[in-house]
Amino acid sequence: MFEARLPQSHIFKKILEAVKDLLTEATFDCSDSGIQLQAMDNSHVSLVSLNLRSDGFDKYRCDRNLSMGINLASMTKIMKCAGNEDTLTMKAQDNADTVTFVFESKSQDRVSDYEMKLMNLDREYLGIPVNS
Repeated sequence: MFEARLPQSHIFKKILEAVKDLLTEATFDCSDSGIQLQAMDNSHVSLVSLNLRSDGFDKYRCDRNLSMGINLASMTKIMKCAGNEDTLTMKAQDNADTVTFVFESKSQDRVSDYEMKLMNLDREYLGIPVNS
């Protein structure tokens, strides 16, 4: 099972806002160390490399490595339903074909669940050179 919880959804909203114009879809690789994303834009000009470490989350659990192919336009629409101060929890079962987003308001008076289908995406990992 995979579960990641952020105390304020605006953090993840800003990340999505930064990459949604470059990428239409991306694979989020979840492991016990965190969530990684690496993808090229359609014109192969920009490389997006994102690493969200597990210790940056309020609660983080990933029993098995999991790759989630996600349509970023759909994810952005779902994230617009969250208030900036809402708690965001992402959940997926092992070998699942969906990911669930749960938004909880600070006062706990509102909880919203959204489920999104995952995609099977072809991808290749690119080495990023380190400048010394």
